Amino acid sequence: MDIYSLDIESFTIHDTRSLHEDTLWLNMSASVDGDLANTWSLRLGDFNNGVHHVPQAVRERPGTVINDPDAKVVLSFQLVNSANVAADAMSGRMAGSADQLAGITAGLAGAKGLAAAAASGYFWLAIGLEIGANLWSWLDTDCDGPIAAEQIAGPRYLLDFQTDDLGHSVRTIKNYPGTDSPTGCGGNSNYDLVWWLHHNRTWLPVVDSGDPPTQMVSVAGAGAAAHNGMLHVFGISPVTVNVTHGASLTGGDWRVDEFGAYALAQLCAVSFNDRLHVFGVADDQTVVADGYTVDGVSWFPEDSQPPAFHTNQAIATVEFLDRLRVFARDRATGKLRVISTDDVRVWSPWADVTAAGLVPQSAVAGAVLDGTLHLFGIYDTGKRPAHLVVHTSTQDGHTWAPWDMVEAGLPQLDAPTGVPLDVAAATFNGRVYVATRWQTTSGPQQQTTTLGLNFSGDGENWSGWRTPETYDGDFTPTGTVALAAVHNHLYIASPRLTANGETIWVY
Repeated sequence: MDIYSLDIESFTIHDTRSLHEDTLWLNMSASVDGDLANTWSLRLGDFNNGVHHVPQAVRERPGTVINDPDAKVVLSFQLVNSANVAADAMSGRMAGSADQLAGITAGLAGAKGLAAAAASGYFWLAIGLEIGANLWSWLDTDCDGPIAAEQIAGPRYLLDFQTDDLGHSVRTIKNYPGTDSPTGCGGNSNYDLVWWLHHNRTWLPVVDSGDPPTQMVSVAGAGAAAHNGMLHVFGISPVTVNVTHGASLTGGDWRVDEFGAYALAQLCAVSFNDRLHVFGVADDQTVVADGYTVDGVSWFPEDSQPPAFHTNQAIATVEFLDRLRVFARDRATGKLRVISTDDVRVWSPWADVTAAGLVPQSAVAGAVLDGTLHLFGIYDTGKRPAHLVVHTSTQDGHTWAPWDMVEAGLPQLDAPTGVPLDVAAATFNGRVYVATRWQTTSGPQQQTTTLGLNFSGDGENWSGWRTPETYDGDFTPTGTVALAAVHNHLYIASPRLTANGETIWVY
């Protein structure tokens, strides 16, 4: 996830707007492509002249997830003196001013902003309080009025460029002379502010921000799918053994719930025929269809179940040639088999996936790119290296290419002795992506699990295994990961062991 935020480190008051003390309120807002994506306001307190530091809890409030590099972004803050507006009205008033401010400079978030940045080396805007005085017209009692305001406007990739350093932040020290204060108040306010622009690339937990907040917990690997423009992730509740479900438009704000009729050990999800379906492997190792939703909120049992089949591996679901296909390994024979349906009511019989060459010895993952269905698995070689990531493909669902090694069997770049554990796959922006957990042994009984990601435009030429970049340390996946592409971003969902148990996180 790419997270952006402003924070004020400290402020020096040379002159207050009020006669003695200013009652300061702070608002931070973010507008993305013309929509107010995030805003919050709070009362900092009463302050007289001097140097004042903003509490760390305020500075660490959540930023805004912006995943599209081309998105037009306006980040802003407002600092106002308000002793007379009711506290419960302040958030709405300041959010309204932030929205109007973003509208004033929306054009600068495109080509004009880029040209201005190229000319000056900076891309934030000096917001003259006097030109937007009407935006704070609701501060019209006694000495109330604006103290300072600032905006950063530009396409998101410009924010990335400006924060491309070791700290991924930009620090600014600036003076803010205030507007004329009414008769009987202090002189015009005069503040120096120290503030930061931050960019953090990290994993985020799937948390519903309700009261109380609900964190998504799972005792199984993650499932994920895109449906009607939303990202959906799935796990298994350790308490109810239901399917746990998180839904989000941006990857930052989540709704978490649960449903289900089967105790699933593994699961996967697929959007098909305007419905989002969840499939899995039950405790008795049968392949089951657990439920579906149209709107992502209300869940219903499936109209029929796939033909009886037993497996002890995770399964894969893929839409290909207008049919939903389910791939699974036969528990008794180890053979990879497939069934399909065009309505999730009537199913074809299970059939073998015939392929020459390597035969996968693990669960598989699938994705469709340019009319070709790609399948990935882990092959047990019986020698060194013991395991390889392998790949096959078909254009008609019947004739399969020989299984071949992905990346010629090379391990992940930062795990030269790594062993791939499992696979996930998805397509995004004309490429097929495959993710796998890599387990390395650095010493006696010392094992480390990392995530490797690879992609190809044709299923033959690969980019090389790499770990998704984060700015805040390593991430250890504790179960099978899942991939899903929504809008302009490829998301990775993974379980992670935390103090709250195995929780689901998204990148």
